[in-house]
Amino acid sequence: MRSIVCLSALVQLVACHGGASSGGPSGPAGKGGAGTGPGTAPVSRAPGQVTFAPCETQPCMLHLGRGRYHRCLHAGGGRCFQYGPVCAPADQCMRDPASATYKTCSKVKSGECLEFGAACEPADRCMIDPKDGLHRTCEAASGGSCSRFGTVCSPKG
Repeated sequence: MRSIVCLSALVQLVACHGGASSGGPSGPAGKGGAGTGPGTAPVSRAPGQVTFAPCETQPCMLHLGRGRYHRCLHAGGGRCFQYGPVCAPADQCMRDPASATYKTCSKVKSGECLEFGAACEPADRCMIDPKDGLHRTCEAASGGSCSRFGTVCSPKG
């Protein structure tokens, strides 16, 4: 039984490597109990029950080589190192490979836009810098393109 609990914890840690929690398996750090804070009643749990912090949202990023958007499983420094399943940005603002600009997308299939519309800027202003292929914060956006890039970023949606 102990090996099953350890394996379950390991799977969760691997799946949510970026999730952080101030509490341990038995409650908030330094309290040793399962309460939610000072003056509150402890949360009732079965003996040995382990809880985990939720996984962080994986950003939807463009895979330049494939021309499709995918969930990014491991990102850093403005790029994705491991891609997951296909996706579409929450704001439907996608990069048009033909014009290298961002446009609204009214029809998405398998991470690719089939019907582009008007120019747009991603809500988080995190766009691909054509000079190095990295995602950077756009400091001067117009017409779906960026004329001045800032620091590296990771898309939010």
